[in-house]
Amino acid sequence: MVRLTWGNRKEFNIDGIKTNKINFERIKLIGDLNDFSSNFWLNQLFWGDNKLVMIFLLSEFTGKINLIYIDPPFATGSNYILKIRMGGNIIKEFGYKDNWGKNLDIYHQMMYERLILMKELLASNGLIIIHLDWHVSHYIRAILDEIFGKERFVNEIIWYYYNKYSAGKNNLPRAHDNILIYSKGRSYTFNELRLKRDKPIKQLMRESVNGVLKNVKDENGHVKYRIVHDKKADDVWRIPCIQPASSEWTGYPTQKHPMLLERLIQIGSNEGDLIADFFCGSGTTLHVAERLNRRWIGCDNSKYAISIAIQKFLKQRVTNSRDNDFYPIELLALQNEETKKIIKSGFFDKKIEILRGK
Repeated sequence: MVRLTWGNRKEFNIDGIKTNKINFERIKLIGDLNDFSSNFWLNQLFWGDNKLVMIFLLSEFTGKINLIYIDPPFATGSNYILKIRMGGNIIKEFGYKDNWGKNLDIYHQMMYERLILMKELLASNGLIIIHLDWHVSHYIRAILDEIFGKERFVNEIIWYYYNKYSAGKNNLPRAHDNILIYSKGRSYTFNELRLKRDKPIKQLMRESVNGVLKNVKDENGHVKYRIVHDKKADDVWRIPCIQPASSEWTGYPTQKHPMLLERLIQIGSNEGDLIADFFCGSGTTLHVAERLNRRWIGCDNSKYAISIAIQKFLKQRVTNSRDNDFYPIELLALQNEETKKIIKSGFFDKKIEILRGK
């Protein structure tokens, strides 16, 4: 088997960390507990390092998460600064780190350790979906082959975003991302996805005969046709980048189109399943999971991402007719001097807006 190596690669023994004492505590609750029985589910939104979050989750959720989707850093070589309006002030704050391109060894180690933890948390019939682009998709696929096994590769989906502006002059415009899907076990949840056609078409009727597709014929030997209004999705998806005019727009730099997440969640899970996103950003995966009646766990290290996600949940629950069916959300964090100071300031009760431009 091909094995990716890098400078100062350190093997990661998951058994050695299961006894680590890490304690995330609730700092905020969204929703009313009185409407639920004593054994109800709480959706969980974690503010903190996702490695620590996953180690914390091991004690309760090993082998219990049905679908994991992550949109990790792409190792673009840049850090992202957010322009934020909070109250009457406009400030610039560090958003998230993506300068791994200057040291891919650190990036590879970071992803390697977290993917091992995710495999441990996945259910035996679960899927992991990793959203990447040309920068590191080839490296991560090699790491996934090692951790999950190359025989557990399910699909590579090409997301073609046709409406993204490119200023590059020395190469063709890069207009797609790579989405890798791996399973934990031999059997896994994978639902057929059918897409509505722009207009109905006439199509030959086919049937399987001894494993071979053949045309269906009538009693006179003439081939039969049917009118179809949809088609089976393939592995190239034409979905636009989300634009500021969209009601779903949050301004967060890595925000993905909800339609993309809807398809992925519908393919890899069923209603009531548990979904996790450990690089959740402004929470699109979690918002879509909630609309599709899935339970969820989310995590991000940016207090601004978490704040934007909470604001959108509050808006979604006010405007959605399924309001009474939503599970309460608990916001959790490690309690230390820094987090206590931010929490005490009421940061997660303040309205913030991410502005365009730098």
